[in-house]
Amino acid sequence: MKSMKPGLIASSLGYAVAFGLGSLSLSASAFEAPGDGVYKDRVDWGVNMDMSGPTSASQAIWVKGFQDYMRKVNEAGGIHGRKVNVLAEDNRYNAATDKIVFEKLVSQTPVIAISGMGTSASQVALAGIIKSGKVPIVGTYTPTRALSEPVTPVVYNGFCGYKEMAQTGIGYYTEKLKLKNPKVMVVAIESAGGKEYFEYVKEVVAKYGGTASMVTMKVTAVDATPQVLEIQAAKPDLITTYGVSNTSISTMKGMQAYGLKTPVFGISYLGSPQMFNAMGPEAGANYTFVSCFTPGGSDQTPGNKEMSAFADKVGNSAMKEDINYVAGWVVAQMAAESLGRAGKEPTRAKLVDALDKGFVVDSKGLAAPIHYTRTDHIGPKVLKIFGYDYTTKKFKHYGEYSDYAKYTK
Repeated sequence: MKSMKPGLIASSLGYAVAFGLGSLSLSASAFEAPGDGVYKDRVDWGVNMDMSGPTSASQAIWVKGFQDYMRKVNEAGGIHGRKVNVLAEDNRYNAATDKIVFEKLVSQTPVIAISGMGTSASQVALAGIIKSGKVPIVGTYTPTRALSEPVTPVVYNGFCGYKEMAQTGIGYYTEKLKLKNPKVMVVAIESAGGKEYFEYVKEVVAKYGGTASMVTMKVTAVDATPQVLEIQAAKPDLITTYGVSNTSISTMKGMQAYGLKTPVFGISYLGSPQMFNAMGPEAGANYTFVSCFTPGGSDQTPGNKEMSAFADKVGNSAMKEDINYVAGWVVAQMAAESLGRAGKEPTRAKLVDALDKGFVVDSKGLAAPIHYTRTDHIGPKVLKIFGYDYTTKKFKHYGEYSDYAKYTK
C-alpha cells in the first residue's frame, strides 16, 4: 500500500514543497476538463448535506469544517496551482432533493468528486447509481452498508463506522461496569441508519452474552417521554442513542425527570458542547459519546492546535469543539491530499485511480491515522469515549485512542 506523507498538507510551506505551489504558479497549467469540474484556476468539489433540515444542527457544522480546511488550502496557494471551489448543496434531509442534488453535481454543474452524502435513506436509494458511476464519493458522513459494501473504487467512508461505534461503546462500558450478560437498549430515530446501527449493537452485545432491544422516535421529536417509559420498564444496564442532537437531549432530560441514572453513550455525531449544555449538568453527568475524532481545543496535539487556530482566525471558535466540525475538517484534508495525488492534470478517472492505490490520512492527533487500502474503505476504525466537564467547560478524554484499539480489531 502506498501511503501519503504525514502532514502532507499541514502548512503553507508543506503545500509549496509537496505540490510546487505559490502565488506565481496559479496560472501555470492550461489543462481543463470542464466535464469533470476542472478549470485552469480551480477545481470544483461537491458537498451534498442537510444544511437547513432536521439534521442540519450537525451536518451544517460538518460543512463548515470542510469549507474551512479548503479555505486554508486555498490561502496556501491551492493544489497544483488551482484553488478548490467547494460547491455545497443543501438536500434538506429529503431523499428526493438528495437525488436532484446528486445529479446536478454529476452533470449540470460538474464536480470532480463529492463528499458528505449524510442521509442514510438517500445512500441506500442512490447506491446503485453511485457505484456504477464515475464520480468518487470521498468521505461519506454516514457509512451505510448499501453504499460501502461490497468495496468499490468510487466510495470511501469518512466518518466513524456504526459497527466500530457499537464495538467501542459497548466494550468499554461492559468492562467498566463489570457487566455480565449486558442488557442494552438503543434509542434511535426512524431511519435506515438507525436500524443498521441496532443490528450492529445486537451483534456486539451477543458476543458478551447479552441482549439488545430498540425504541424509536421521529427525527423531529422534542419529547422522549414514551421512550423513557419503555426504558423504565425494560431496565437496561446501558443505553446508546442514534439520531440528531435532540434525540440525546430529550432522552437525557426525560430520564432525569423520571430519576433514571442508567449510563448512556451517543454515537459520534452526538457530541457537542451545545448538547451537553442543553441537557444540563445533572442529566449530562450520565452521558458520554463515542468518537473517532477529537473535539477542537481539548488537547494540544499538532493537528488540534492547527485546526483550533484557524477556526479562531475565521470566527468559528465555538464550532471547533463540535465533533462534526472536526470530521468535516479531516475529510477535507483527505479530499485535498487525494486531489494532490491525482496530478497536475486531474480528472475524475485519475482521482479514482489515485484513491484506489491506497493512502493514509494522518490528521496529527485529531484522529488515529486512517488507513485505506484497495480492499478496505471503512475509514476511521479506532474510537474512544468522551464526556464533558461542566466546571471547566471542556471535553473529558477517557484514555487514549490506543487504549480502545482492542475493541475494533
